[in-house]
Amino acid sequence: MRTLLRSAILLSSLPLVAVGAACSGGSASDSNSGVGSGWTADDGGSQEAGPRSGGSSGGTGSSSGSSGDGAARGGGDAGDGGPSDPLSPVYEPPVDTNSADYDANEWITTAMAKVQPSDPAGSVHWALVSSARNEFESFQVHVHAPSALSGVTVTVSDLHDARGGGTISAQANVTVSRELYLSIPSSQVSDANGRAGKVPDALVPAVDPYFHETRNAFPTDVAAGANTSAWVDVFVPPGTASGWYAGTVTVAAGGKTLSTMPIRLKVWKVDLPSTASLRSNFGLSWDGACVQEYGGYSGCGAAVPSGNADDGVEYFHVLYTSFALDHRVSLGGAVYAGPSSTDWTHFDSVYAPLLNGTAKTRLAGAKLTTLDYVGGTGSTTVSNWATHFQTQGWLDALVYYHCDEPASGNSCTFADALSEEDSVHSAAADLRTLLTANISDITNNGLLDAVDVLTPVVDQMQPHGQASQRPQYDSFLQRSSLKRLYWYQSCDEHESCDQGGTPGPATATWPSYMADASPMRNRVFQWMAYVFGTQGELYYATDLCFTQSCGGSTDPLQSIYAFSGNGDGTLYYPGRPSVIGGQHHVPLSSIRFELIREGMEDYELLHALDAAGQGAFAMTQATSFIQRADTFSDDPTTLYAAREALGDKLHAIALGHP
Repeated sequence: MRTLLRSAILLSSLPLVAVGAACSGGSASDSNSGVGSGWTADDGGSQEAGPRSGGSSGGTGSSSGSSGDGAARGGGDAGDGGPSDPLSPVYEPPVDTNSADYDANEWITTAMAKVQPSDPAGSVHWALVSSARNEFESFQVHVHAPSALSGVTVTVSDLHDARGGGTISAQANVTVSRELYLSIPSSQVSDANGRAGKVPDALVPAVDPYFHETRNAFPTDVAAGANTSAWVDVFVPPGTASGWYAGTVTVAAGGKTLSTMPIRLKVWKVDLPSTASLRSNFGLSWDGACVQEYGGYSGCGAAVPSGNADDGVEYFHVLYTSFALDHRVSLGGAVYAGPSSTDWTHFDSVYAPLLNGTAKTRLAGAKLTTLDYVGGTGSTTVSNWATHFQTQGWLDALVYYHCDEPASGNSCTFADALSEEDSVHSAAADLRTLLTANISDITNNGLLDAVDVLTPVVDQMQPHGQASQRPQYDSFLQRSSLKRLYWYQSCDEHESCDQGGTPGPATATWPSYMADASPMRNRVFQWMAYVFGTQGELYYATDLCFTQSCGGSTDPLQSIYAFSGNGDGTLYYPGRPSVIGGQHHVPLSSIRFELIREGMEDYELLHALDAAGQGAFAMTQATSFIQRADTFSDDPTTLYAAREALGDKLHAIALGHP
């Protein structure tokens, strides 16, 4: 491992909504009677979900599989199947699933596919999607050009509930993005399980969801014999009536329709919270967006009316942190700088919305679950921060994370960590300290009381060929109410951490956020958090390649190769208007960041079932495709089947049929 590695996952400290009573369903009036781990922004309560000592111990090796399933799913009897169930098969709109009825050059896959320009066309031409309310759900549309195509567009219609009369507006709730490609040579795959070639990752929206500006995603041209792909995000707003919704996706070229394919959306009577129940602390550089847009700090004032560079840095911090919150991820480095005195006026004007749930996010009420303390080491400053955060009700999110991976000795030692964290607790007893280490490390170095948020790397939680180490953390968690257990991924997970371009071996079967890793490896970590009973996830950086050369390029859209991984420390991209069009710089998501969000949303279903007394059912579904930390199915249909079972179970509970 290297220094400054950050990445870990956590259960909620948010109040839980009780299971709703049975109701007739099908109308907007059912919007508040579902089941979920929801909360309201003005609810001051807190209920931390208790970590389990789980972690499966069986199985060896890893399952092989394709990079995406490409198969449709959905249907089935979610509730009691009677007329009071809005998802009764009686109301299910028909979908033509005869591939012969569609043009073969346009097809659809789930979110769990990475289709390259040279891949053969698929055979599924319909999108069957299932979603909770206040959730994003995604699928992909692919276009093959037998001969060169010009002016290709992909558009999605409104989605209508024929039974209940409800509509999900495409303009307000659907984002269609064109997928961009990274060129990854075979000598630079992250590990032997990675895929070389033109790998899709960055997503350029047709209309961005923050400034609502048209970008240059479409129309686009496709060379003869090649494919292009579009990523479709459907947001199911809070208050949407449970039921079956139908719409279409249309592919055109030069204004001529090539194909119109059906969408069927199944909306469970389940509500997801806007703030993640699984805590996270993902890193953010202080000047990454400024470097990408203006060449550095000095030009960053151009982003704001004041022309002040510091204001520009803060503007970008808030923009990117809000974007991450919409992916249910907290950027621990959200704060650029703390106050220089005890006057918190400016700090609160900038950062309070991110902590209070009043930021301009698409997920209304979303707020940070973890925030790094950036105030320096002096006891007076530490006390000042703790007092202010306690007064504002934010202290639960604040962590002191200065010493990183002391086992490596690169940035600090265990003695340094002990001295520093004891000093922090002397100044502010309730300010949590975070350390990237394992239980043996802190036990052997006298840090059991000094460390509050213990954060081992995933391969130390269950090393290759060994049983889960998770039970060894139970006694630590019981030492005080401040104790939490996060974990993280590092370059260990592609098993090659050097900068020399050596791919990791085939034994690298861990979860991975690398672009050339399979979609299952990108999405499974949050499911594992439930299985292993961790409470949070840490990741060391999200924009590493914004500020340094990666793979020989300073443009992340060209390469995000670092520490022998394609995307190690870079999870999304800079949306420069000079490249993507529009007037404002905007964060560009990636397929990987979307799959992290999907995993976070999957976790909400698991967590809600836990809260409803159905933890055994939830665990059975998760372990149906996860055997160990290094062993899980690479077939997306296994995850989708488990997810469908979770949603159907919660829907049935909401109808009074558990």
